[in-house]
Amino acid sequence: MQPKPVNPDSAPAAESIIYEQPLTERVRTFLRLQFLLSQAEQYAEPKSSWDSRMAIMSLLDIADMLTRGNARGEALKELDSQIGILALLRDNPDVDNPRLLEVLDQLEHLKRQLASHTGPLGQGLRNNEFLSAIKNRTAIPGGTCEFDLPGYHFWLSKPNAARAADVAEWLKELAPLREAVSVLLDLNRQSADPVNKVAEGGVFQHNMQNESNCQLIRVILPGNAAVFPEISGGRHRITIRFFDRPNVNERPRQVTRDVKFQLMFCHL
Repeated sequence: MQPKPVNPDSAPAAESIIYEQPLTERVRTFLRLQFLLSQAEQYAEPKSSWDSRMAIMSLLDIADMLTRGNARGEALKELDSQIGILALLRDNPDVDNPRLLEVLDQLEHLKRQLASHTGPLGQGLRNNEFLSAIKNRTAIPGGTCEFDLPGYHFWLSKPNAARAADVAEWLKELAPLREAVSVLLDLNRQSADPVNKVAEGGVFQHNMQNESNCQLIRVILPGNAAVFPEISGGRHRITIRFFDRPNVNERPRQVTRDVKFQLMFCHL
């Protein structure tokens, strides 16, 4: 994939809402990791003990994800693939060579960082006795309240700065993976421009014959749109149905009117 600047005339507007649907297990894993890491970082600088609780829950979810799969190996494979593809573009006169070399240097740096990590990624989180005690109580509704985990309650009573320092230390181990996932997903998202589409009667279907290498679908709607999409299918065919929900306490309803939106077929 050739790195390129986003076309300002076709880029999603700042007030747009973007809905993403991964079409491969690898991208699905990357998106979930990016979500959890962003959530942990959002609450890493706490304004209250509740922020620190959210940061801890995110860290525990990340540790669980890293136990179930080989995110580090998947990221290294994708970095290798991108380095190989981009290296072939060095002699292409249509390519912004300084930008290409900058991206290649960045990918090589990320690869070295990930490859140099010793031991399973996230092992420090899983071996932490304090975090393990919290993890063991999370399956019980209300299991992390103060009388269940007095040590956790004691930590939560510390000054915000002290808790922030602990969370920052736990996140440090995950920094190479966070950066690699972020860069790979950014390359993916920038690999296509939005195309205007219409869902006739609220439904849009598309055969993926010409997008066989697509790994991520992005549906873009105006920020004031009164509908949201549900995307189903796989790498051969997708269906997008649009729904509205005037009342959050009622089930959403599939709309029957035409819906204008933008669509992106992204690939790494």
